[in-house]
Amino acid sequence: VRDHALPLIRGVIGGLIESEKLDAIVYPTSPTRPERVDPDPDPEGEPGGGGSAVILANMSGFPDLIVPAGFTGRGLPVAISFLGPAFSEPRLLALGYAFESRTQARRLPVTTPALAGEKIDY
Repeated sequence: VRDHALPLIRGVIGGLIESEKLDAIVYPTSPTRPERVDPDPDPEGEPGGGGSAVILANMSGFPDLIVPAGFTGRGLPVAISFLGPAFSEPRLLALGYAFESRTQARRLPVTTPALAGEKIDY
């Protein structure tokens, strides 16, 4: 895998970014909507969760930035990923910052109390 599949994946993703002159590939971080965690799960039931599309970054070794993208109708957070070529971290941070600034998708968790003496404006 290390000697054949990983270089192939890196070549395909890197080639796509280069041939299409992309700054980044933008995709949903998770391929499925988040679900609430059952406080009393059935031990015999199906395991929850799902795969993650960030495996593209894991397999290619390319940098990937994940930022808040909004909330489902049930108030659960969703995220978006920015995958870039090698050494593109400054560009990815700029793209993520621009996305977050424009969308204002982040909300403080309702169950997290404010820290003493800390005030953060979002």
